[in-house]
This record gives sequence, C-alpha cells and structure tokens, in this order.
Amino acid sequence: MWSEPIAVIGLGLRLPTSDCPATLWRMLCDGIDATGAIPAGRWPLESLFDAAPDRPGTIRNRRAGLIDGVDQADPTAFRLSKRELRQMDPQHRLLFECAWHALEDAGLPFDAVKGSRTGVFMGVNFSDFQRMVARDWAALDGYSVLGTTASFAANRLSYAFDFRGPSTVSSVGCASSTVALHEACRSLVLGEVEMALAGGVELMLSPDSSIMLSQAGVFSERGQCRTLDAQADGYVRGEGAGVVVLKPLSKVLPGDRVYAVIRGSAVNHNGRNEWIMAPSASAQADVIRQACAQGGVAPESVDYIELHGSAFLKGDAAEAEAIGEALGPQRPLPCRLGAISNNVGYLGAAAGIAQFIKVCLSLHHRTLPPTIHVDAPNPLIDLERLGLSIQTALEPWAARAPGEPLRAGIVSTSLGGANGFVVLEEAPAASPVASERAPVPGHLLVLSALSLDALRQRALQLRDFVATTPDAVATLEDLCFTAALKRQHHRYRGAVVAADRDGLVALLGELAQATGATVLAQDDMPRDWVEAGRAFVAGGVLPPELFPSRGGRCVSLPVYPFQRQRLWPDWLTPDEVCRPPKAAPRDAATLLQAAAVAAGDASGVPEVHGELQMRAFLRGHLAEVLEVEPATLDVQGRTFFELGLNSIGATQLKERIARALQLPLSTTLFFELPRLEPLAKRLVSLLEARHGRGSSVSDGASASTEEEEGLVERIAGLSEDEAREQIARTLAELSIEVA
Repeated sequence: MWSEPIAVIGLGLRLPTSDCPATLWRMLCDGIDATGAIPAGRWPLESLFDAAPDRPGTIRNRRAGLIDGVDQADPTAFRLSKRELRQMDPQHRLLFECAWHALEDAGLPFDAVKGSRTGVFMGVNFSDFQRMVARDWAALDGYSVLGTTASFAANRLSYAFDFRGPSTVSSVGCASSTVALHEACRSLVLGEVEMALAGGVELMLSPDSSIMLSQAGVFSERGQCRTLDAQADGYVRGEGAGVVVLKPLSKVLPGDRVYAVIRGSAVNHNGRNEWIMAPSASAQADVIRQACAQGGVAPESVDYIELHGSAFLKGDAAEAEAIGEALGPQRPLPCRLGAISNNVGYLGAAAGIAQFIKVCLSLHHRTLPPTIHVDAPNPLIDLERLGLSIQTALEPWAARAPGEPLRAGIVSTSLGGANGFVVLEEAPAASPVASERAPVPGHLLVLSALSLDALRQRALQLRDFVATTPDAVATLEDLCFTAALKRQHHRYRGAVVAADRDGLVALLGELAQATGATVLAQDDMPRDWVEAGRAFVAGGVLPPELFPSRGGRCVSLPVYPFQRQRLWPDWLTPDEVCRPPKAAPRDAATLLQAAAVAAGDASGVPEVHGELQMRAFLRGHLAEVLEVEPATLDVQGRTFFELGLNSIGATQLKERIARALQLPLSTTLFFELPRLEPLAKRLVSLLEARHGRGSSVSDGASASTEEEEGLVERIAGLSEDEAREQIARTLAELSIEVA
C-alpha cells in the first residue's frame, strides 16, 4: 500500500555527551566513543564487578554510556510538586524534557498545539525505578502509582502538553522505540492524529537489569561495542532518550524545517525459531521488504542502513545477510552500513530512536559519519557477495541520478524476536527563498524563560550561538523570526535590538548580567521595534509584521536551559541501590568445589574418566540449568535447544562446565556440538590433551566396568532433594558447615 510520506520536523534528545541535534552531530562526525567507566556516584562497582559472566549477582564490565543528572529535574517546567517529582521515574522525566525540546526544535509554540489531535507513542523496557522504590513499602504512596507505571511515560506527555490523540507505550525489548515509531506512522496514515510524538527511553538506574543482562552473557569482555568488527564480543550498555515530531508531508508549512521523510515502516516477529533469542535473517529480510513495499520504495534504492548494533558476530552477520537478501546484490554501489551503538553504547529501548535520529541528521546534512571501532570486518559477513560496505570514514553522501532521492533505513531486533524496519528519504527541496528582501535597519531578538536564572543562561546560550553560527546555517533574519514566532514565550522575558551580528552578541552579553527582565537597544534603532520589545517584555504579543513574512525559516536554536535540582528519594543512596535483596545462595557446583578443596584436592575438581562419565556429568549439569530431574531428561538424538536450552542457558552451562573441569571453553562450542554425545567426546579429548594422554590411553580409560556404569546411572537418577541430601552428608563428613 502506497502511503503518504511522513515528515520529521523536530528532534529532541539526551544521549551520552549530547543534549541536542548539534552536539550529537559533532560527536558522530568526530568519531567519539562516549562510553566510560561507571562512576561510584551511580553504583559502587567494587561489590558488583566480576569478569566471570555467570558469577551470581555480579556485572561483567565496568563501562557504559551514561548521561549526567538522571536524579535531577526542573519542577518549574513540570509544574508539579517536588514530592510528586521525587516519586516519578526519571525515565518519564527525561522523556518530558526531550518532548519539550523536540517541539521547540519543530518551531511549535506549546499554546499553538494545545488541545490538538496529537498522538504520543513511546518505547520503554526496564522499570528499574519501580523495583527500587518498592523495596521500602513505607515510602510508597499514591504518587508512586503515577510515577512508576509504564503507561505514564506517554500519558504524562499528553497531559502536560494537552494532547488529545492516542497515548501509548510499546514494550518489545530493544525494538520498543522502533515499534513506537511504526505505530505513530500508522496513526498518521490512518488519519487518527494530525501530528505525533514518537520516541523511547532507557536509563540504568539500578544494577538489577545489568546483572540480568550480564548473566545472559551479552556484555563485552573488552568493554566496547564493536558492531561489524571481527573482535565483536557483545556490548556495553548505554542510556538516554529521544523524541521526534512527525506530521504528514502535505501538512508541512513553508517555513518548517524537515530533517527527512519516512516512506514506510514495518514490524514482525521471528516466530518459532531455533530458540526465542536467536536472530532470524529471513524474518529480518521480510520486514525490510514489507517496509519498502508499504512506502512504494524499491529495496535496491536504499543507500545506507543503520544497524541494530548488538555487536555479536552471528547477530551482526544475520542482519547483514537479511539486508543483502532484501536489497539484492544488483546495485551500482554497495549499501553502506553503520552503528551508533559503537559511539554511545547499546541503548536498549532507546536504541531505535537513536538510530533514527542519526539517520535523519545524516540525510539533513547529506553526510555519512564514520562507524568507529571497526579495525577488521566481521569474517562471517561476505560484504562483496551481499553488495554491502562498512561506513568507516566521514564523507559526503554521494548523490544519486537526477530525480532519485537519497534513501536510508534503520533495522531493529530484540531478544524476544521482534523486528522492525523504517525507510527514510531526504526531505524534498525547500521552496526557494525570495531573492530580494526589503533592507532592514536592524534586528529584534527576543528570549524568555521560566525563571530569571534561566533567562540569564538563555541570553548566554544565544550570545554564543549568534557569535559562532554563519549565515549559511542561520541568517539573522531567520534566527529572529524563529525566536519570535516559533517558540513558546514564558514569564521572564528579554529583548535586544541591534544593527548587526556583533551588536546582538554584545547586547546579549549585557542582558545576561542584568538584574531583571529588560530591553537593550543600540542607538538609532527603529522606535516601533524598541516599543515592540518593551511590550513583549511586559507580557504582550509580538506583531508578525515586524519579521520577514516571505522566506522566514525555522532554524535550530539552543535548547531550553532547564534549571534542574536533585529530586530523588533520599533513602535511595548508591549503597542502598546496590544492596542485594538477599544473599545469593551457593550453588551445587560451588559446594562441591569447596568440599574438594577441604579434602586436600588442590585443583578442586574430581577428574572425569571416559565418555560415559562425561555424558553423565554433562547430563547432570544440563538438568540443573534447565531445572529438571536428570532421569526425565530425554537426550537421545535431541539437541540441547530442542530440550529447552537457549543462548542464556548455553552461557550458564558453559561457565559451569568450564569451572568444574577447569577448561577454557567458548559458548560457540555448544552451538557447534549441540548434542550430548559429540560434546562429551570433544570434552574428553580436551581433558586428555591437557593431561598429555593419547587415544590408546583414552580408549582404555573409557572402558567402564558394570559397577561403574551402575553408579553413574544411580547418580544421574537422583532427584534434586536426594542430590542435596547427598551433598550435605558429604560435607558433614568433611566437617564443613554450610550456612
């Protein structure tokens, strides 16, 4: 179905080291890695860090892409009590700030959209804050319901800005914000709404979610996201939020700035796969084709695709295979690939909106930023065969044939099997600006804020912006037009009137030092401009005729300077946040290891002889990971994954076996040999190689007596309670006390 293109007219964001489109674009073009060590003010890592990926209650790496001030908010902007804001999930507060900035960036005064049929579609995954505040039941109140319920991430925005359209939250793991974008586009195409806000958020407030992910084996041991690189070994987490303003392209006004247009979007699911977390190249290829068909776009016309960026060799290879299959190899130029996750970390529910904003900026600037941390391409990706290449340098986006627009896409996947794809296209050429404008003797620049301190900070922002922004980016006429007619005007106001750029810079500097709202003007400025400035500062409305009505263009001004203060439950200190709910129980493998050490076995590992014993050994550990009785585990001719194991379980099984046998093992071994018999044979050979025994010795050692076989069968048939009783009896005999 051919649908009307959707225009992206506003961007709001908070990402590591970036709080607006301009700072994000500079960071991407400079190839900056915005991740770093997790500070003690967030979590005291000395009690949380452990390099072993499956050590209970620990996190594998020390790095993340974090933003500052997640415990802070501006109560004046929210128009809420501090008590209510303390009980509000910082993810909801962050989305509010991003929505505010996105509307400003779109040139939409809040009063102009109040009561409109605007929809809000947000993507959210983890609820760290809700779990943390629920630790103290006495601290829970009615505000806790309003502040931590997931739906309020969207509902709060609809309430704050008085939007009357749908207000929904998508929670489909890492594809959440991409699904939110898709739902926003559908609502616009169906005519349910006249405008939409779409986005997503993820914050790392509690170690809980990071412990879960670390135990799932998804974190990089190197501490870097290296999507598309041969050394990719997982990701480091990032946090942040993004919100975009969308409207049908036919509803865009002449002065609006359009970053890009959405031509089509689609979502699907892998269905019944090898296991629920396994990627499906065929399903990803299908969703790309569906999105292109929905927008009437030929897949081979897509020039660039922003990858999901989870930084696993096989996951990246599946994405590349899907893209190559969907786009086809018959293209004059390869499709370029990139990943913002290598810059800011893997953003979970906010990953899709971060990818989307990056591609919008790339199309807007007609430039492709570099993908960092790619020293050698992933060997599992045949780039030439698939018609793909990795965007590793900053370079202009090469123009296509006349009349053919630049096109790009973002691909999303999730641990639960959801996939999404969005097709973007460069914005159509803006209407030509009138070549002749009536000469003006000067410029009237107005500004406002919710407090006097914010007004002073706003004056400094605009002073620096005017001083450093060339006419090619924003003329003084467009800058003054945007500040006067494309911004919400607040209680505290100021105005400056000057003949040129230098004059505006000087007066804005003076305004920043003023003790109150005021009007500053150079000599010989038109009297009606000065009077209009005074009327504005007194709370009046600016007459539009004072500004160029022809060719007025909305430009991106510095974002509103929120005056944040710490609004966080006082009892939730970093130590309290990191306090485990209870001491982690010692597992059976740890108890056996302790018993062996106490018995004088320096290695702490009872030696496993022969394939039969190894099969029983593996069967027992597999049963523990799957939490089933060993005797009920029918492994004959079945793979581990047919028995219910997934990649998380495979990681846990690998760590248990590697620790018990003191063998360095790779998780991929369990995918290469997913059945009990061949895996047992391989492990026996690895043990023999470690001890220097040959095959003849192995053959002799593997010949078990009938008595040994019976013992193995009895051990394998023990129930969990019987096994624990036997372990306790053995430890008691060794005079070891177990807490």
